[in-house]
Amino acid sequence: MMPVRAIGFFLIYMLGATAQAADWRTEVTGFGDRLVAQGAVPGMGVAVVRGDQIVYRHGFGIADLESGRTVDNDTYFYIASSTKALTATAVTLEAARHELDLSAPITDYLPELKGTAWDTQRVTLDDLLAMRDGMKDRWPVVFRTAYSGDFTRSKLIELLKDYEPAEHGKTFEYTNLDYNLLGLVLGRKGKNSWKQAVEREVLIPLQMSQTSADLSALPERQIALPHTIATSATSRIPLLKADANLHAAGGHFSTASSLARFVAAQISGGIVDGKRLLPAGPLRQTQTQHARQDRQFGDYHRTGWGYGWDIGDYDGERLLHRFGSFGGYRAHMSFMPDRSVGVVVLANANTPAVDLMASYIYAQLLERHGASARFTVKLKQFEKQLAAYRAHYQADMHKRQQRAAPLAHPLEAFTGTFENAELGTMDWYLGKTGLEVRAGIAHSRAEIYNAADNAFRIEVTGSGSVAHFLFDKSGHVSGVRFLDRVFAKRP
Repeated sequence: MMPVRAIGFFLIYMLGATAQAADWRTEVTGFGDRLVAQGAVPGMGVAVVRGDQIVYRHGFGIADLESGRTVDNDTYFYIASSTKALTATAVTLEAARHELDLSAPITDYLPELKGTAWDTQRVTLDDLLAMRDGMKDRWPVVFRTAYSGDFTRSKLIELLKDYEPAEHGKTFEYTNLDYNLLGLVLGRKGKNSWKQAVEREVLIPLQMSQTSADLSALPERQIALPHTIATSATSRIPLLKADANLHAAGGHFSTASSLARFVAAQISGGIVDGKRLLPAGPLRQTQTQHARQDRQFGDYHRTGWGYGWDIGDYDGERLLHRFGSFGGYRAHMSFMPDRSVGVVVLANANTPAVDLMASYIYAQLLERHGASARFTVKLKQFEKQLAAYRAHYQADMHKRQQRAAPLAHPLEAFTGTFENAELGTMDWYLGKTGLEVRAGIAHSRAEIYNAADNAFRIEVTGSGSVAHFLFDKSGHVSGVRFLDRVFAKRP
């Protein structure tokens, strides 16, 4: 039996440890509340992992400004390119069972590409996972899978046949294209069967029931809708995602808690909450460096690329991370393998406040001296940066309004259906807001960007792009130039 005095010391120790554990959680919650109050982010879902367990989760702010819905632990956010880590893990798990051969050329799995540059360059599955395919990314496949959703499997294969080798050879280059191809390999049975492959290999074993590549299957009341912080007051923007353009390089909605189970498995070699759910080997393979890079992303220095993971460092610690961004969303998923801690921060605005939140959490977890004072300074700096960003946005809007002088032609002249063999179809029509455009499921209001040049600014690719209308000799619209390609007007 433990002596009474020893019991007393033990209780004091445990109470102190509990107080310390609760303290960092309190600090994290307070910091998140300050970011929301500052207008740096409308809403966030946050989860923290130690070893194989989720030790903190919290919802901050609003999920939808218009309805007033708030974020809770069951709120879904679009995770964009964070999906790449899920896709890579599914591929390596299949490879571990010898269902795929990473050293084999992709033509073994996509035989339609035999005789093309993909064949002569002998691009392998390993090349795709490591993003060193050595091919020119010409946009058609990425545009159709990530934005318009206007594609069939056979159409993507047809487009891929025209791709050519890049001058730089097989060196690392970040792109969606390689993971779009991996989606075709995983989804050999149909257009979107890569979704079932990732679900079967990763989501179901890890019990990630709140991660889905089918937006239509999610309850609308639990989806965080996209916003922008560029305006002086945070405002809603259109949701440009649907089932059709959720793709293998950026195709899931998830809650922070659900994605944290994936992080826990990565940290612990397939173990979550004390139970082995996946084999360790394939997970370690995704974390191994397969390509070099030397890039700075905010406070994070990237030195390598695994399979679906950026490899780098933050604050003197090795950091594996995979972020994601798209119009109105930002995702941060990372972990420190040497410290066995990880962080997931999901937001419904594309804002660097997400990384600031994650960095603060790491400072608390690692008990960095003076973290609270240092991040108070960072908050003030961010507040100034946000004010400057909004002022710049307002100034840019003023310039754009000045360029929006009366058009030489009525808006009706710009309506019609326009076609391009590579990128598909664009429909320009008069809607509630004036001239609008639709490309597959992507849609946008058309803002007059430069009246003198018959140019309109549209947002069908997650950010602003300019489309220029072309006229024939008789003064009628003959086409529209967009993404360096001409869409011819259908008679």
